[in-house]
Amino acid sequence: MRTILVPSDFSDASLNAALYALGFAEQVGAKKIIFYHTYNVPITVTADPTLYNVENLDFEELKSAAQNGLLEFEAQLNDISHPDVEISLLANYGFLTDDIHKTCIESNADLIIMGISGGGIITENILGSDTVIVARESNIPVIIVPAHTPFKQLKKLLLVSDFIDIESTLPYLALKVLLEATKSELHILNIASGAYDSFNSTSQECFTIIDLLDPIVPVFHFEICQDFVKGINGFANKIEADIVIVVPKKHGFLESLFYKSHTKELAFHCQLPLLAIHK
Repeated sequence: MRTILVPSDFSDASLNAALYALGFAEQVGAKKIIFYHTYNVPITVTADPTLYNVENLDFEELKSAAQNGLLEFEAQLNDISHPDVEISLLANYGFLTDDIHKTCIESNADLIIMGISGGGIITENILGSDTVIVARESNIPVIIVPAHTPFKQLKKLLLVSDFIDIESTLPYLALKVLLEATKSELHILNIASGAYDSFNSTSQECFTIIDLLDPIVPVFHFEICQDFVKGINGFANKIEADIVIVVPKKHGFLESLFYKSHTKELAFHCQLPLLAIHK
C-alpha cells in the first residue's frame, strides 16, 4: 500500500479526509499521497445561448484556478508533520465519478480516501453522492471518512458480512494486505433483522472464511437488529472498532433507483470511517 489518492472539492469534509490520509499513511508506511481535484465547465442558467459555447471558455483559467485551489488546500496541512510521505497535486478536467478509474490506473493508486458530509433526503436518495458512487464503482479500496472524524490508529477492524457467496465475493487478498499493513485484528459481524439463528461460529461459512484468510483467524459475531445501520454502529461501539468494512453489491440501473443500499446508508450514517472493498 504505497500510494493514496485523496479526491478534494476543498470542503471541510475533504480537508478532514486529507488529515485522515496523512495519519493512515504513517501507520501503513505509504510513500505518496495525491490530492486530486476535478474541474469542469460551470453551468449557468441563462437565456443567452452564447454562454454555452465552449469556445468562449478559457480552459487554462479553469485549470489554473483548480491548481491554485490545490496549493491552498495543501497549505492548510503544512502544520502536520509528514516527513516520509511525498505529497503530489493533481488537477484534471472532467468529472470525478467518470474519471476515477482511469486516474487510479495512471497514478498507481492503491487506496482512495474521501470525505463525506451529513446527508439529507435530497442528497442521499435523489442526488446521491460522488463519494458513494466512487465507493461502489472503484476497483481499489475506498475509505469514507465522516466529516468530523479524526484519524485513530487502526487496531480493530469490523467486517460486515451477509455470508452469501463468500468464495466469489470476499476480498480476502485485499483484507490480508490491510491486516498485515495495520497489524490489526479482524472481527466479522453477521447481522440479521429477524429473530432467527441462521449462522453461528460452527457454520460452514465461517470455516470457508477461515480457509480463505489463513493464517489470519478472525473473531465471528452474530447479532439481531431490525435497524441495520443502528445495529452496526452499536456493535462497533461495543467492541471499540476503529473502522467498518463492507463489500458493496452492485445492482442494475432500474433496481438501483429504488434499492435502499446498505453501503449508501452506512456511508452517510456510519459513526466510524467506512472501508469499501470489492473482490
